[in-house]
This record gives sequence, structure tokens and C-alpha cells, in this order.
Amino acid sequence: MDRPEYLLDIPADEYHAATKRNEYTTSHRLALFRKCPALYKKTIDGLIVEGETAAFQLGRATHTLVLEGEEKFAAEFAVCDGPTNPKTGAAYGKTTKAYLEWAGLQTKPIVSTEDHALIAKMREAVQANPVAADLLKDGIAEGTVRTMFRGEPVQARLDWYDPKRRILVDLKTCADLDRFGYDIRDFQYVPQMAFYVKALMLAGADMPPDAYLVAVEKKEPFRVAVFQVTQPTIMDAIENHYGAENWRDDIDAMMEELQKCRDTGVWPTRYEGVRII
Repeated sequence: MDRPEYLLDIPADEYHAATKRNEYTTSHRLALFRKCPALYKKTIDGLIVEGETAAFQLGRATHTLVLEGEEKFAAEFAVCDGPTNPKTGAAYGKTTKAYLEWAGLQTKPIVSTEDHALIAKMREAVQANPVAADLLKDGIAEGTVRTMFRGEPVQARLDWYDPKRRILVDLKTCADLDRFGYDIRDFQYVPQMAFYVKALMLAGADMPPDAYLVAVEKKEPFRVAVFQVTQPTIMDAIENHYGAENWRDDIDAMMEELQKCRDTGVWPTRYEGVRII
């Protein structure tokens, strides 16, 4: 598939390094600001270090295998349980000195055989879902968009984008599909998708894409569901205020407030004053 000029091919490590150097605002960073500007400021100042958690690495491995396939996965990850304890015949625990010393010598991120089997089952489940499989049959995985949004350099790494069909897909894993509606709210998936759509339009896409969330459970029976984030919902999250409770879902307002904080040097916690209960 032909890659549009506005969709860049950038390695994941380079993308995340640019974020850590504060060269670009991402949907994750904007969500941090939405939660607490003071926390955002301490993060970009390096006072709070955003570490790469085991869950984050497993998520990266899942996205690679599901969206980019076995060959790309093998190129970027090593499947291994680490050195074996000669006394027990089992692999050393991940917190032991022997394992940590071994892991420090590896050139690729390590995925355990158990985790790899889990990821493989999630991939099979996604491929077996006819709606998800159709969405992912054509497109470009892990493309990056970089542009300016209200004078702020921003970047977005898109799980899956098909410029021809105008389809944007974000892959999510979850513990319980029945509670995924809470995940959408708690992890701010709607503003995240709205940020991606806005970035695409600012970067040069001629029309907003149809946006979808593909959710897969991390346990048997590995249920898969597809959710469409409708255009009215996307546009509301970009430009309009939902109301007093949800005003921070408005990413355009968030970018405006971010610029105001930069200009004034005032970074609130969002808990100033007295709250009534």
C-alpha cells in the first residue's frame, strides 16, 4: 500500500525517545495534562520519570505480533525464559540477580514463552473475528504523524491506518470485555482517538477517518469486540464542550489551556479551592 507523505515510518524507540525529550506532545502526555497540569509539568521537567513497565512492554509486543506479524516480532523481540537455575532445573525468577545480569546482556526486549503463547492466542482471536479481520485486512501498521496543533508540536503513533478506506484502528487489550466501557472512560480512549484524527487532519489527510477500537481479552476465551467511535463523538471531543462534567474531554480546549500554563507559568493541580460533598 502506498504510504501518504504525512504518515512517517519511524521506529518505536525513536518515537518514544522524542516524547521523552519533550520534542512533541502526544495523546498520552495530553491525558496527563488533562488529569493534572502540575503532574504534567513535573514529568516534562524530569522530576517524575516515566519508566517502561512490564505491562507497557507486553503491550508493545502484542501490538507488534498482532498488527505486524511474526517476522517483525522476531526482529524486535526475543522469546526466552532466561537462564536456568541448575539446582531446580527451572528458570531464574525475573527479580533475581542471575536473571537481571543475563537480561542486561540481551540486545532485544525479552518476552517469556508464557507471554508469547498468550499474545499468540490474542492474535488468533483477533484474526478469527470477521469484523476485526476486515478492518485489518489492508492498511499500514504503526505509522507516525507529526504536525502542529495550536502552535504545539504533536505526534501520534497510529496502530493501524488505511488511507484508502479512511479507517483508523486502535488495538486494546483488556482483562474483562464486559467492563471495557469503563476502560474507555478511565483510560480516555475517546479523547485519544480524537487526538489521532485531529493530528491526521492537520498533517494533510483530506477527510477524517472512521475510527474503531478493537478490544481483545487477555484470558480465555479471548473474546474480541469492535467499537466504532462515531464522527459526532470524535468532533465533540475535538471541538465542543460536553458539559460541566466532561469539559476536559475537549482536546482543543486542553491545547489552549496548555499554552496558557506555559505562558503564565501556573500549573494547577485541579484541586484548588474547596469542593462540596
